[in-house]
Amino acid sequence: MTAERRGGPEGGLRTVGLSTQARHALRALPFLAAAPGMALDAGRAARGCGLPAAALAKTFQRLAARGLLRSWRGPRGGYRLARLPRKISLAEIVSALNPSGALPARCLLDDRPCRGGAPCMLHRSVAAAEARLLRALSRLTLADLVRGKASCGRAGHKAQR
Repeated sequence: MTAERRGGPEGGLRTVGLSTQARHALRALPFLAAAPGMALDAGRAARGCGLPAAALAKTFQRLAARGLLRSWRGPRGGYRLARLPRKISLAEIVSALNPSGALPARCLLDDRPCRGGAPCMLHRSVAAAEARLLRALSRLTLADLVRGKASCGRAGHKAQR
């Protein structure tokens, strides 16, 4: 998968094609899965995962609107998974957070969407890679993600150097 070097204290790689909301969801949903039956507010999940609370709240709202989370208001309110983690594919999460169910179509060569009659020279290759990514994510579930690393976690995550 195409990736770009990203600045910052960790200097990690960021996968091209996943929206910020999708990356936040893939980090935070294992946190919810680790608390079955409990409703957790987005702020608590954000603190536990080191994510911006306002951004994660919007992500959770979108996931609830698309039926992946259930939400409750009030002092005992918060969010829970709508289904068992083994019943939620990672592709379903990503598709719920990207317009029209597809991965972002931002051009790698310009700061604009890469669509229409004159796509850039990389468009077909990137589109094919994104399709492969979605197929791979469709074979993985949230339960697989939970088994592979601690919630929000660093356990099981190997640094790329």
